[in-house]
Amino acid sequence: MVRSVCIHGHFYQPPRENPWLGEIEIQESAAPWHDWNERVAAECYGPNGAARILDDEGWIRSIVNNYSRISFNFGPTLLSWMERKRPDIYEAVLRADGLGEARFSGHGPAVAQVYNHMILPLANRRDKETQVIWGMEDFRARFGRDPEGMWLAETAVDTETLEVLAENGIAFTILAPRQAAAVRPAGEAGWTDVTGERVDVFRPYRCSLPSGKSMVLFFYHGGIAQQVAFGETLRNGNAFASMLLDAILASSAESPLLSVATDGETFGHHHKYGDMALAYCLDRLERSGRVNLTIYGEYLEKHPPADEVRIVENSSWSCAHGVERWRSDCGCSAHSRPGWSQGWRKPLREALDGLRDTLSPLFGEEGASVLPDPYGARNRYVSVLPGRKSGNVREFLEGEAGRPLSGEELARSVSLLEMERNLMLMYTSCGWFFDELSGIETLQVMAYAARALELGERLFPGRDFRAFFTRKLAEARSNIAEFRDGRRIFDIFVEPLRADLLRAGAHFVVSCLFVPGEQKACSPERCAFSSYRISGCSLERKESGNNRYALGYLRIMSEATFEEDDLFVAALYRGGRDVLCGVARKTAGADGNGVRERIEAALRDEDEQAMVDFFGHNVYSLRHLFKDEQRRILTLIISEDVAAVTDMLRKTVRDYSEVLSFLAALSMPSPDAFRSAAEVVLNDDLRKALESLPLDLVFLERRVTDAETWGISLDLESLRHTAARRLEEFLDRLGDAPGDRAVLGELHALLAFLEKRKWEVNLWEVQNRFAKILSGIREFSPGTSETFAGVAAMLRVRSESGDSDFFPPSPSGRNSGK
Repeated sequence: MVRSVCIHGHFYQPPRENPWLGEIEIQESAAPWHDWNERVAAECYGPNGAARILDDEGWIRSIVNNYSRISFNFGPTLLSWMERKRPDIYEAVLRADGLGEARFSGHGPAVAQVYNHMILPLANRRDKETQVIWGMEDFRARFGRDPEGMWLAETAVDTETLEVLAENGIAFTILAPRQAAAVRPAGEAGWTDVTGERVDVFRPYRCSLPSGKSMVLFFYHGGIAQQVAFGETLRNGNAFASMLLDAILASSAESPLLSVATDGETFGHHHKYGDMALAYCLDRLERSGRVNLTIYGEYLEKHPPADEVRIVENSSWSCAHGVERWRSDCGCSAHSRPGWSQGWRKPLREALDGLRDTLSPLFGEEGASVLPDPYGARNRYVSVLPGRKSGNVREFLEGEAGRPLSGEELARSVSLLEMERNLMLMYTSCGWFFDELSGIETLQVMAYAARALELGERLFPGRDFRAFFTRKLAEARSNIAEFRDGRRIFDIFVEPLRADLLRAGAHFVVSCLFVPGEQKACSPERCAFSSYRISGCSLERKESGNNRYALGYLRIMSEATFEEDDLFVAALYRGGRDVLCGVARKTAGADGNGVRERIEAALRDEDEQAMVDFFGHNVYSLRHLFKDEQRRILTLIISEDVAAVTDMLRKTVRDYSEVLSFLAALSMPSPDAFRSAAEVVLNDDLRKALESLPLDLVFLERRVTDAETWGISLDLESLRHTAARRLEEFLDRLGDAPGDRAVLGELHALLAFLEKRKWEVNLWEVQNRFAKILSGIREFSPGTSETFAGVAAMLRVRSESGDSDFFPPSPSGRNSGK
């Protein structure tokens, strides 16, 4: 009897981009990372592409790509972010699918996912179809093949959803055991009730559909999945493997399949080192000879289902009440506090449903004036979303229209499609999953709704789409008294996100005041940002006394909607946080005689009233900049002051260093003022020493010794980060020239320092790069073998740790996994 094990990882993050910018702005709750995508990528997605298997001595025996040995799906919106921001991890994911095809009889381990994690049983038929089509087309574009299976958001299912999957050629999906209602052997009349998780999960089933089509359903092992996700299973990879072996060996099914499905983030993000436990488990299962590692497509080809199943309609894996978690206060919550209610879920969904049901029919009517098949065009619009470029969108729209389009027709058509895209993004499931209306996930779906609403108001002026929407939001009560309700939350947190061409122009000109270097002119390429493009610029930056200002003309375009305008802009920086900016359309008289000269005089004279009189309501400050640039500029503004204060403190510490040492020798505490000054100075000195060229280890040692002697706390989190970046820099240089004894020596010396001081730097990326360099060396350069051995010992890397599943070939762009 052949016994098989399949572990499925559902890797997904909700889309987090600002709907107006197309970029994720900084999320403070993810600190020290920029945002939650960055954090989870560092803790989970990257480590699973280069997971360690350790030997009995704790050395790295092998570095493996976990994705190539399991079944997995990645959310399309997450992959889109990953392609732009973490191409190294993206390439590992694509490569894993190709490696898996060779391992699993020609079946790739990647499974498609409905596009933006919409709960399909709560969606209308048209949105179900688009979500499935977009998920499949995104999959084809990335993995270079048709998907065999598709992951449903929260495994939420109804018969209509299965019909849509079947109509589009999907062969199977994966459900929780409680989603099976009844089973019977094929061809028999009687059904056996299996509700309450009594279905035999060790075999696949065929679900016959009203259309005459069918869908294969795999039910994962609920008990094991629960232990993996929420128990202690991932503390030990050997115990994980034993649990799986015990379960599959106990099954009496013919050629049984043990399927375990869980959030992919379980392996590293929710459970630290879960990626290593998974790698060790898979390695032990493969070596055991008692089971086969497989994936659903391979197993289905070899073992077609012999039994039929009926599903529990409107059911899911994370709500005991079906799909109520996404539309009512059903009692399911994440970490709800006593007295908190999720009664806000119902009015929030009603607000979004009302917006969709009002705007979508207008899309069909208005879109047909340019696009003969507007809803078909909506389904095909996904083809230009990955790596979106305005030229591709124009070509797509004119292909759909069957003729050249005017600028106005292009802008209107793409605005309609963007309205529809945001109407779908606003249903991302995470908006209802957690406990509080003001959580970042719920704010995100509100932001997509706000963008759809804004586009609708612009496309159909005179129509009131806002009244019902805001009235329903007002019925959604927050658990936090100061936020009151959804309407107030919308006004406080969502409305300020809105951007238009004027605000984008203000952002650009203020940024130009703070470009590095001495260049006075502002380059559109250097200052380009997010979804806006500067196509023409006659902007100049000048200085007057202690002030600097910029003024001139811009031509700016939204890459998302093709709207464009010519703007007259002026900005003044008077030191500190004092920034004033004005923006006006040229058509509003901003290109008249003497305007530029008059505004330049106002800038020189710091005549704020003249600016306000001319620009009216379109006057901006640092508050109106988009978050990341706002932080960058504020950091620049205060950096000189911080450096000056640090230099003054450095003189104090230098003058009183003997006093600090004397007090320490007598075991007397130093005064708080001295200790605080020393803490600032020593941490600053250590950061600079770690970045110095060449590396100044003597100074590093001396300053660490001073800190120990004087009892000064070090900012180890920041210093570890700086040290890791310096090590990676050495590895980059060593990769280009493995025989460079100077670089190798510095690498060895810094590692020795860090090991001696027990700083516990995150060496994950350093180990990856070193193992790759080591695997490529056929013969050591004279005098380097011992140093390489020393570095390997400190990194705990075996010379044979290279693994073809981990080390990719030279980057070759999209579909490199094929």
